[in-house]
Amino acid sequence: MQLTKTILLAALMGTSIMAMAQTDKNSIDDKQNEKQKKVKKSEADFKDTEVNFLFNYYEQDGDHSPVTGGRGTEKLENIAPTFVVHVPMDSISSLDLNFGIDIYSSASTDNIDIFDGNKSGASSMDVRMHINAAYNRNLLNSGNAYSLMAGFSAEYDVTSFNFGGAYTLNSKDKNRSLSIDALFMNDTWKLLYPVEMRSRDGFIGLKDDTRTTMKFGLSYSQVINKRLQALFSLEVVSQSGLLSTPFHRVYFDDAIAKEGMALKPFSNVEKLEDNRLKIPISMRWNYYLNDFMRVRTFYRYYTDSWGISAHTASIELPMQVTSSLIASPFFRYHTQTAADDFYEFGKAKNPEFYTSDYDLSDLSSIKIGLGLQYSPIMGVGNFKSPFRKNKQAQFKSIGLRTAYYDRSDGLSAWLVSLDFAFTF
Repeated sequence: MQLTKTILLAALMGTSIMAMAQTDKNSIDDKQNEKQKKVKKSEADFKDTEVNFLFNYYEQDGDHSPVTGGRGTEKLENIAPTFVVHVPMDSISSLDLNFGIDIYSSASTDNIDIFDGNKSGASSMDVRMHINAAYNRNLLNSGNAYSLMAGFSAEYDVTSFNFGGAYTLNSKDKNRSLSIDALFMNDTWKLLYPVEMRSRDGFIGLKDDTRTTMKFGLSYSQVINKRLQALFSLEVVSQSGLLSTPFHRVYFDDAIAKEGMALKPFSNVEKLEDNRLKIPISMRWNYYLNDFMRVRTFYRYYTDSWGISAHTASIELPMQVTSSLIASPFFRYHTQTAADDFYEFGKAKNPEFYTSDYDLSDLSSIKIGLGLQYSPIMGVGNFKSPFRKNKQAQFKSIGLRTAYYDRSDGLSAWLVSLDFAFTF
């Protein structure tokens, strides 16, 4: 089944300690990395293949499932093993690969067939497979760089692919950079409706089974001084096609009047506008307070054509506990207004567009957690490389990141991520 809610919430929770180029490596301390670089190595050592194995566990619960019209369980569990591989191809180019699976069980999506006494349970558990690749190249003459990327994912009812690119202009002293990026995504859906809709006479489903997304981004980063770095970014995201979820129910006000009766004749399939424009604007400030602690702050303002406006702010304090261990407590706060077409259970009065998905409601949330990174200067351990003759491989570091997420509508979640880093 579709993993949209899992992916959105997992993004809020920071589901991976490390991902592709867009991920902020919050659990890794730059000063410690500099110490590692000072260890004498040959030129070949700087071209090692880096492999990270990530294991993420995510669990949530709540009582506002859109599958049952804004009422009902949102219980979900997700296990996501992932490999992130960085392969230097030569001194100026590299290849990044990110591939893995999501194995999840959801009481919420199992309720697509809530009125079927012989539920198969097929929608209660599913597997999503994904792979992304990026080719990166530095341009020696100009000092600039570019990347080309593509990806694919598939699960029971959604198949997706994406491709895009980025170009970065760097100043001669490498203290300033301007990046421009673009991404195209296409999702193709198997339109799976609630069980009562499939047998309803005269039922007309959603007109589209594909969704296209185009993203354009602009970011500027600068080293202001020895202690302070800043990054500003602007994105414009345009979506069109199937923006409704076919198995999300919405109950109009006539269902409230007949609560003593079976509700299934009164449900409707979620219907949202088939175009959406999103504009997030964000900034990051990283300040080196002293040799022991850094301060990382983030702020984002978001607005879209559906009527949502949001503010997100976070702070993280990476601390050098020992020469090998970094602890990074963090806190994040988010608040947003409701979409124009959001309705609670039984509140809609036959509008043109409607949803009872609380992701689009007026809400606030907090996320609090801790990251730990154990990264000795000489690595956790060394062993013979299985891929290169007479070459030592290294078990570089172990990362742990855990977080608790709580939302004002009652949804709460836990996340635990493990990161094992190797070089070959």
